[in-house]
Amino acid sequence: MKVKIVNRARFITFLVIFITLILIFVSTLFKIGKAYSVTYSQYINVEVKAGDTLWDIAKRNNSGREDIRKLVYKIMKLNNLDTAKIKPGDIIKVPINIKDR
Repeated sequence: MKVKIVNRARFITFLVIFITLILIFVSTLFKIGKAYSVTYSQYINVEVKAGDTLWDIAKRNNSGREDIRKLVYKIMKLNNLDTAKIKPGDIIKVPINIKDR
């Protein structure tokens, strides 16, 4: 059985879209490169000084590989803080990356 192509432009468009979808599917299966995340296995205690904020403490103790917002969230979660308000004299735990220390 022989198939006749009636509209050549439509057929080529179909082939391009079909091949593109196959390439996208295959590339997601064999993704090149690995994603690494920062893992913290140690914590340090930091005393809050006058004028300190969680953002300042996170910036001082960031390895440079993690988003500051995520680190602030982890500090809040680790210390059971509902808000980012801290007082001078408070002792808070801050996660650190051992490889960077």
